[in-house]
Amino acid sequence: MIRGSCLCGAVRFEVDQVRSLTHCHCANCRKLTGAPFATYAHVDAGKFRFVAGEDMMVRYESAPGSFRHRCKVCGCLTPGKASYLETVSIAAGLLDDDPEVRPRLHVFTSSRAPWWTIQDDLPQYEKWVPGYAPKS
Repeated sequence: MIRGSCLCGAVRFEVDQVRSLTHCHCANCRKLTGAPFATYAHVDAGKFRFVAGEDMMVRYESAPGSFRHRCKVCGCLTPGKASYLETVSIAAGLLDDDPEVRPRLHVFTSSRAPWWTIQDDLPQYEKWVPGYAPKS
């Protein structure tokens, strides 16, 4: 089991297994995290559960049709599930334990920070990974 929480501990969750880790370079993720990219853990919905604080999250629309959740107390991004995916997305920094997988790819590299150079050999996608774009 992999445990995770927000900064203040109000929102806590458990994960049975992380499917993958990805680095997202889109402008929204960069601005939401204040970092050159955001790393997300992707977990099958059936392998994720809240332990505490599900009522401590606020939901908001970060872009048209894209909803995010934050802790009402500390403001951390908290786990969320997009309607078009079968997985829960978790900002990887929320994980308290080793997810036992390592990052697999970069997405939205077309909007990466101009001052950031990707220096690894992971696959890079200018936009969505084929087959994972939102369905209209």
